[in-house]
Amino acid sequence: MIKFLFYLQSVMVFLCFFSVNGHAGQEDKITEYGIYDDEQKLIKQSKIVPAQQVVRFGFCFEAYVNFDGDKYMLTQSLAHPEILSEGGWPNKGYNVPRKFKVSNGVASGCVGYNARTKEEAPAGEWTFSVSDRSHELLRFIFILQ
Repeated sequence: MIKFLFYLQSVMVFLCFFSVNGHAGQEDKITEYGIYDDEQKLIKQSKIVPAQQVVRFGFCFEAYVNFDGDKYMLTQSLAHPEILSEGGWPNKGYNVPRKFKVSNGVASGCVGYNARTKEEAPAGEWTFSVSDRSHELLRFIFILQ
């Protein structure tokens, strides 16, 4: 009887965890990624991006947010090799809150980077992430070479 009660208690804790987190049976996913044109249409699916060129790259996603409204605030982040601004200030990335469309509890959208000059696309690892408060939902890494 004690083993049964322990088992029942364990099952209840497991079920409560998923009902609070809302991820039971839900998967956050990348729906497309790569290099985009000026109209933000995918022109090449690739994790490898040419460095030192004018280029636009990023990814689109769907993430379960358990929210019934039509827009939800997530944090978009990017970490990249150092870029110097025109004033000489170093930049290694950003974190910015952004509202994304929501349908049936799933937020969707695209995040990316647009290098307008070759100096804005240094070689190295470029890491994008999308987070809900302190919980990272998605992470995607491009290699510029």
